[in-house]
Amino acid sequence: MKEVVYTRQALLQFEESVKELVEQRYFSEEDYAVDYMRDIFRYFALNLQNSIRVKAPDYFDRYKVDGKEVFYVRYRKSNHTTWYAFFEELDNVYSIIYLGNNQLIGHRLDISL
Repeated sequence: MKEVVYTRQALLQFEESVKELVEQRYFSEEDYAVDYMRDIFRYFALNLQNSIRVKAPDYFDRYKVDGKEVFYVRYRKSNHTTWYAFFEELDNVYSIIYLGNNQLIGHRLDISL
């Protein structure tokens, strides 16, 4: 079983996403937004290996850390929101380098899958 790790960039996105969820009033309190984002991070950590992965469009190469090919997997969190984890596969590690949802990056993906 491969280990799943989050890069510094992905962890910074966690913090930014929490702030945005509260500012956009998706959640009234920061604690709820933190729980929501933790659930997403946890989902990808536990399910990445068994998810259908898709080669990411070239646009996402800008987030490469180790120069490997970038793939993504999906997590449908609700009827309105799907989250995407972009990652590089190293020897025994999946390195998640970027997270985004359909509202932010859906236009950059073939989301008809």
